[in-house]
Amino acid sequence: MLLFFSLFNLTMDLYYVTHWRHLPAMVATDWLAWLWSIYAEADRFWIVTPWSWAQEAVNVYVTTAVNLWLVWAIVKARPYRHALQLTVGAYLTYSVVLYFLAAHVSGYGGMRERRVANFALFYGSSLPWLLGYLYMGWDSFAAIAARFAPTPSVRSKSSK
Repeated sequence: MLLFFSLFNLTMDLYYVTHWRHLPAMVATDWLAWLWSIYAEADRFWIVTPWSWAQEAVNVYVTTAVNLWLVWAIVKARPYRHALQLTVGAYLTYSVVLYFLAAHVSGYGGMRERRVANFALFYGSSLPWLLGYLYMGWDSFAAIAARFAPTPSVRSKSSK
């Protein structure tokens, strides 16, 4: 999952970060710009705003590096793996939930037409990130909580 997300960041999102100002003009001649124009039906603000560019730039350069570091930490069974995984899981979950909430509060102002297909595109395209990072965060939270849970002998002594 982390490798897929990183590959997406280094292809689609990197393309967006490097070309965002000119995407609308490039749709007729560039297939990646055309793909972004499909998403623009669900949220045209995402395609053209500096806020979105900044968030995607962080995603491309920072999150990709941290994802790859996390993959390495998992493979090498590094002791800090769960702390890093919880941090990344919480950050990305928060990011997607905030994106959904901002769209909802704005009345889906970036959506060209409020149709089922556009809502499916809007939510469905971000859902893998939400569910994947939410699971990662929960998995690490559970592992950390289990590690620091009192042992039965400690619990029985403290309850006396």
